[in-house]
Amino acid sequence: MGERVKSMWQDPSRFPKNVPTAPERVVTDTPNTRTEDVADLEGALTRLVLRGKGASWPDHPAFGSLSAEDWGVLVCRHADHHLRQFGV
Repeated sequence: MGERVKSMWQDPSRFPKNVPTAPERVVTDTPNTRTEDVADLEGALTRLVLRGKGASWPDHPAFGSLSAEDWGVLVCRHADHHLRQFGV
């Protein structure tokens, strides 16, 4: 399943709708404030950029092994998906 799902987000079209969240990523605690969420997102994006192409990258729980470029595309498409979801 990983390769089939992976091919969906690699397509130039938008991130697909209704793709289930990986169980380990489902938020079950009290939501953060918007300020905390923005700070968390900025920190995550900074870590992603600073990691660089030559670093080792973890396997994605649904898509398996991803290159640095794959991770970058996935993060951009995922962010776009949520920004559109909330009308930003």
